[in-house]
Amino acid sequence: MNMTSIIGFQQYNESNILIFREIFKNGTVRDFGMLNGLKMDSVSSWLKTDVVVGEDKRYRHNLITEDYTKRGDILETLKGLIRTAHDDARFKLREFLRDDLDPLEEWDEAEDPAEGYPEVLDLTTLKGYFGEFFSGLVAENFAPFEESNWRVPLFPFRFHNTAFDQLEVYHQTGQIKNATYGRTGDDCVAFVLDGHVITKILFLEAKCTATHDSTAITAAHKKISSQNLKPVELKRLVDALKAYRQNTDVVEWIVALRNLYRSNSGFERFDCVSYVCGSTPKNSRKSWISRQTPHSFYTGGRKLEAVEVHLTAVNELVRLVYGKEEQTFGGEQRNT
Repeated sequence: MNMTSIIGFQQYNESNILIFREIFKNGTVRDFGMLNGLKMDSVSSWLKTDVVVGEDKRYRHNLITEDYTKRGDILETLKGLIRTAHDDARFKLREFLRDDLDPLEEWDEAEDPAEGYPEVLDLTTLKGYFGEFFSGLVAENFAPFEESNWRVPLFPFRFHNTAFDQLEVYHQTGQIKNATYGRTGDDCVAFVLDGHVITKILFLEAKCTATHDSTAITAAHKKISSQNLKPVELKRLVDALKAYRQNTDVVEWIVALRNLYRSNSGFERFDCVSYVCGSTPKNSRKSWISRQTPHSFYTGGRKLEAVEVHLTAVNELVRLVYGKEEQTFGGEQRNT
């Protein structure tokens, strides 16, 4: 199908998700949601934010708490955003079967390499995915470092080959292993664009736990202390975006990311730890992470923001947004 001649664009909202619709001469229309952002109009009614700025003005702590009674109001929007965030990984899983696969077309073959992705994966992996997604949601909705123009061009889910291998095992055997999560690279990266120039880079290290895990907080601060000023994902990110070059926004991102790769100045790196947990401190403390000073294991020497998110029933929420069901293997029911 030749869709090279675009004659116009429409813009519309579906479950509060902004979608671009490309209109072609042959009457074909195509929706493109990946780069349209993670803004949620209803997020302020669901999540409340409380920011404390440290004395040196280089450290910020953002405590985000949930109004559980409003969760139902945002659930469908959240599901849609997460589905869109994983669309690129579904395309990656399918592309080997077709030389001319368009990343935005509906899959119409009975054999689908992306069947069950990601919901059949174990709950630990899905919490890892949710943590990374939520860090991007924080970047675009809660203005880390008082910057409201952060954008996440693409989530790195397509690089999680261990999960893809486990998915293929599931397709062949009906069985899935626990704890397939884990890969190298950055959890999530957001940028501020000024034309074709990236002026700010936000490194996000994400953790998500159903209770509380101080070792995860320590590990996150250690990792975010890395000394590279540009993301290690840059080359992979550009390669991934090439599949979407029909969209003019994508072309602008590719140019900007290539310019960043060639640059050694003119940009600033910011660090952010995003910690989603299901427990709150029982004593007079409001937060698990210090509100006034950086964690002792943070050695990056840059501006740091710790975003601590207290959610009710984290496992329940992750299952809901990913459509995770209880699974039965060999006659034994296992709640993964």
